[in-house]
Amino acid sequence: MIEIDSYTIYHSPNAYIGITLFNRALSEIPVIVKRRPICIPKEQGIMVADLLGSKEPPVKGSYHREDCIRWADKFGIELNLITRDLFQERAKRWIASPLNREELPARAYYAALGTGKEALLDKLLFRAAWVDGLDVNEEEVIKYCISSSGLDCEHILNRAFTMEVTQMLAHSMNLFTKAACPGVPTWVIKGERFWGKDRVDWLVEKVHSILST
Repeated sequence: MIEIDSYTIYHSPNAYIGITLFNRALSEIPVIVKRRPICIPKEQGIMVADLLGSKEPPVKGSYHREDCIRWADKFGIELNLITRDLFQERAKRWIASPLNREELPARAYYAALGTGKEALLDKLLFRAAWVDGLDVNEEEVIKYCISSSGLDCEHILNRAFTMEVTQMLAHSMNLFTKAACPGVPTWVIKGERFWGKDRVDWLVEKVHSILST
């Protein structure tokens, strides 16, 4: 069976659109998808660019917003972008938080593995961020998503901070770095990287080429 590593953070519109297209494209194809939500270590910053040792200039961020709106319209994906002011307001809270940015939703996902509800929770976390406009770094939002997926909040949140889940998150972070992923979303199949929402078709072609050999 073909295995695909799938790296994202929840508060990335590119990741949200890419994962939505990826799920649609591969829903009927026999592959094993290993979802690996990552976080952004506080000592490195709060942006994905910070994680990669670079910076995103405002003009590039502005273009990404326009591009995501076009993609969402083209493929019929619900998308509500938050304002830049609201993002900056949230960023202040992320900096002050004892947790890394995106750490809590990632931990919640890993804690849900094995319940049979992890895929639904994954979808709900993205929906909370990009349809409902909520901050998935907030505990109340995580609780809402966990409950909506039919899981027990107390159990999942307790498990989220166990050593087992800590090691899962660390392992995904290490694999992300080892694979030299250039951003999110990135999919890795047999060591080959596919980065961005505009590479889903290429990834699907790769899967078909492997299946045909």
